Amino acid sequence: MISIDYELEDAGWAVAKIGNGLSERTIIVSYLHDTLKQLGESAIYIKEAKAKRVVFMDEPGEHHLLISVVSEHELEFELRWFDDWTDWNAIEDENFELVLSGKTTIVNYVNEVRNVLLNIWSEFGPETYKKKWVNHEFPVNELETLK
Repeated sequence: MISIDYELEDAGWAVAKIGNGLSERTIIVSYLHDTLKQLGESAIYIKEAKAKRVVFMDEPGEHHLLISVVSEHELEFELRWFDDWTDWNAIEDENFELVLSGKTTIVNYVNEVRNVLLNIWSEFGPETYKKKWVNHEFPVNELETLK
C-alpha cells in the first residue's frame, strides 16, 4: 500500500512523505512546481491515462512519483530521485536513483491523494495556501472532483 503525507511549511516549501508499508521517504517540495495540483490530477486521471508522473521539485533536484495501472483495481508505483531538474531539462530522464517502489490499489491511491488535499484545505484554506505557495493556487477543482 502507498501512504502519502504532505505538509506546508514556511512560504514556498512543503514536506511530503511517501511510504510503501515497509519504508518511507521524506521529500522537500519547492513552490517552483505545482506539485499539489499535479498530485490531484494524477488521482483523477489515472484510470484513463494508465500512467502518470508527479514531480516534487526541490532546489536542486527532484523526486518523481510514477504510477502505472497494472489491472482493473491495482497500480504499481516508483519514487525516483534526480540530482537535478529533469522537468527543466537540466538532467536526462534516465539519470535517477530508485528510492521506493510498491503496489497498491487504485482506491487506496485516490483516497491518499484526496486526504492530502482535504487536510491542506481544512488547515489553511485557499487564501493562506496561495500566500504560502506563492506561484500557485490551491487545486480547488481537483479537490471537488475527488470528493
